[in-house]
Amino acid sequence: MLFTLSVHASNPLDADAEAALDAYLLLIGQDQHQEQQQLERVRTQLLNSPAYGSQTRYLAMQVLHHLSYDEQETWEPALIKLMEHARAHPSGDVMSEALATKIYALLRQDDLNAAYKTMVELELFLPNAEQPRVRYFAHNLLGTIYLRDNQFELASQNLHAAMEAVIETEGERAGIRRTHLQSQLAQLYADMQNLEQGLELIEQAISGAKIYLPDHLPEYYLSKGYIEGELGLHEASIQTHYQAIATAHEYGYQGIVLLSLNNIGAAHILLNQYQQAIEPLKQALALATELEDELTLQLIQMNLGYIAVKQGSVDQGLQQMRQSIEYFRQHGRRSDLERFLGDFADALQHAGYTREEAAVLREQRELNRELFTAERERTLAEMQQRFQAREQAHRIQRLEQDNALQERTIENKQLQNRLFLLATLAAALAGVLMWQLYRKVRHINRRLKEANKQLEFQSLRDPLTGLYNRRSFQQRMAKRWQHKEHRHQGEERDALILLDIDFFKQINDQHGHAAGDDILVEVAKRLQHSLRHQDQAIRWGGEEFLLYLHRIKAKDLNALVERTLYLLAEKPFQAGGQSIVVTATAGFITLPFADISEEQLNWEKGLQLADLALYAGKARGRNQACGVTGLKVPLETLISGFDQQQSISLEQLECCDVAGPEVQRHPLSS
Repeated sequence: MLFTLSVHASNPLDADAEAALDAYLLLIGQDQHQEQQQLERVRTQLLNSPAYGSQTRYLAMQVLHHLSYDEQETWEPALIKLMEHARAHPSGDVMSEALATKIYALLRQDDLNAAYKTMVELELFLPNAEQPRVRYFAHNLLGTIYLRDNQFELASQNLHAAMEAVIETEGERAGIRRTHLQSQLAQLYADMQNLEQGLELIEQAISGAKIYLPDHLPEYYLSKGYIEGELGLHEASIQTHYQAIATAHEYGYQGIVLLSLNNIGAAHILLNQYQQAIEPLKQALALATELEDELTLQLIQMNLGYIAVKQGSVDQGLQQMRQSIEYFRQHGRRSDLERFLGDFADALQHAGYTREEAAVLREQRELNRELFTAERERTLAEMQQRFQAREQAHRIQRLEQDNALQERTIENKQLQNRLFLLATLAAALAGVLMWQLYRKVRHINRRLKEANKQLEFQSLRDPLTGLYNRRSFQQRMAKRWQHKEHRHQGEERDALILLDIDFFKQINDQHGHAAGDDILVEVAKRLQHSLRHQDQAIRWGGEEFLLYLHRIKAKDLNALVERTLYLLAEKPFQAGGQSIVVTATAGFITLPFADISEEQLNWEKGLQLADLALYAGKARGRNQACGVTGLKVPLETLISGFDQQQSISLEQLECCDVAGPEVQRHPLSS
């Protein structure tokens, strides 16, 4: 049964028990036996006590104590007892503390759906919580969950509410909580690419940790070094990572030492200080070997191989990088492999291995597309799952309220069944309530339909640029086929232009990911504004864009491609307060292609040919376009290559080249 928040509005506490529980907090992590003895003292103090607020805190501490020592057979009964106690005394503070404890326990068991449902109920009671300690506990927990879930607005609201609660408290615990929240908020702002504010907060957290949480200093220094690196403050980042190493040695955190040594080497590489990078990387190599951390060991080998290439030992360095790349193909995360392929391509470009560079860039592009699609599908699935979980929780609450209402109606009828007039009135009231319930259901259904429409819209748009995404384009081409638009004749044809921003990884490395995102948004705007209403601009994945042109004369296509290259390169982009010259490389093709019907060579195969042309442009120096205009081999040979998944070479195709404008490229991109 769902209780209203007006019941038991007060929340009596026992001062001695509260002091004893504060003392218990200081024992956590030191000695399990002493912790249990202190909790037993609190239990004795609260025997027959009316202070159910303190009783709630004690029962919650029991659950957390058993969870911390993985005592499965004791924490579950303790949680049941806590929730029974809270339901009997449902004030805002009691229910908020009990429900927050339950959420924490569910998260420890990886029961995310149950945790999301419980969050709905917690958010109902939390506005009525009065104790700062309870508000801190609940809001900090909610903020941490939303931060992990990349729901930045909700994370910010809850973490700042937790900070407001801390401001109302005093003593050592307030300092500990404030320091922890500063580190959480620093992570939030770093994830949101608000790096300057993230740096300011992590510096505040470090100052607090020196007083209250010295054993957290290595972790905080590591976070600060990462944020400084993202800001391009590589020299400052190096010094901060050395501080992380010094404090990590003090507390025996070898993992942080390893990460910081590798980050120091990477920072020196970004500063082109290759000789200075070698010594910390060698130290990291020895430590990774000692810790049997094969993944980090291969990453370090990758960095050392890159340095060898830059210092002239080309064959040795490339061989070392090839071995690490092969390891990541077999054992690493695909997201890491995609990033490392970019570094490998840079080394190949420096060495002049253009053919292998083109192959590596192609592999990176395909992997980027797969990751982009998988991440989009995962995000949509999680959004739908969370929506369903929260909607189900709301539905359960409404049913509980309706059941409670029906029970009270039945009781009233039993007491007043001899009075016909009152019975009639009760029936009328019931009809009104049913009508209101019907209206509520209709309102909820409308909201659900609106939410589904919003999800459908989001599934067809790229969240960063607002352009159509791959799925939207595939739907467009399916309708085009269904309506037989692919069969139009005459001089006009449809066309596909596949563009890739040149040296985009180097833009991210030098100017930061926020600047890279700004450039992607501005590229999208320029492309969108250059198209006709019947055309379509698509973010195909990463830094790659696709233009679909509906009915254009073949003789006008080259001029349009050239105009697009100039549109991007002639006017520098403004990002992060800096002026950045951006060029692109493109591959293009008409549909149908070379008077070959699309029943024989459809748009997917045409796009593969445009992609091949794009990579030819990359290998020839970028800032240009290559168009596929015809075949040098019989059509059957080309189709056989597609069907048997054989490599198709540019020598089999007739092509035309379109040059981009002369530009003064950034030094790192030359």
